[in-house]
Amino acid sequence: MLDDAFTYGGWAFSLVAVGVWIWLARRAFPNFDSFVRGFDDELQLGASSEERARNARWRQVRQAAMALTAVAALCLSIGFAIPD
Repeated sequence: MLDDAFTYGGWAFSLVAVGVWIWLARRAFPNFDSFVRGFDDELQLGASSEERARNARWRQVRQAAMALTAVAALCLSIGFAIPD
């Protein structure tokens, strides 16, 4: 029973993590104008505080996706390691 909880919990976490990664991948491809603007100001020296805050939020979403992936891998490995 404990192995099933870890295994199915890991599968649930992995599905959520895959969804977040797919959402991030769809958002990662900008339109051409923002792509060119990103190369013009790579260090964000001219960025407003709103743009810096938006980038900080994206960083938090990426960190959450990485954490979900790690939790899913840990739960799945524990679930598969516990004998039936």
